[in-house]
Amino acid sequence: MLYVTSGLIFWFFFSNSTSQSVSSIISSSGLLKALNIPAFFFPLSEVLGELFNLFLTFMVFLILMNWAGLVYDFRLLLIIPCALLFSIFIYGLNLLLSSINVFFRDVGIIWGTIQPALFFLTPIAYPEKNIKADYRTFIENNPIYFFIKLGRGIFYYSEAPPLSLWISCTIIAFSMFLIGQFVFNRLKNQFISAI
Repeated sequence: MLYVTSGLIFWFFFSNSTSQSVSSIISSSGLLKALNIPAFFFPLSEVLGELFNLFLTFMVFLILMNWAGLVYDFRLLLIIPCALLFSIFIYGLNLLLSSINVFFRDVGIIWGTIQPALFFLTPIAYPEKNIKADYRTFIENNPIYFFIKLGRGIFYYSEAPPLSLWISCTIIAFSMFLIGQFVFNRLKNQFISAI
């Protein structure tokens, strides 16, 4: 139970943040026009709101850990940089999705169909060791996999993940952020006229 829960915590953070952010710029068009609020604020606020919920969920999970007999360890503090890296990745993705959705309103629908596939391509409800070698390529090309693995290593296994995993997550997070920022900056001046 705790194994699945340790993965679901991060999945729901990702899923809720991106689902709500896809249409965040469009749904806030009134504020964007009336108050001239920077458009990046809307996808960012979705991430920050869900990040707060994530840390509340961590508290509940720590109680479940204690009830199940798992030992608290100082390495649990590594969950903070892990969550921040995941947030950077999600924010970059949110910038990308919400920017494109201003011009192509079907992006939200398409993203809603992609998410279930991502869920099953991520070892959340099943152990990673059960993945056959033939399918590992699909799993390991899913960026969510690395963040789930990092978070689960800290939270469930109470271990310090290897440096290589931290480096992979850092590269993925900042690459997604730079891509999202680039697309957002190219499109932001056209938001008002397109909404």
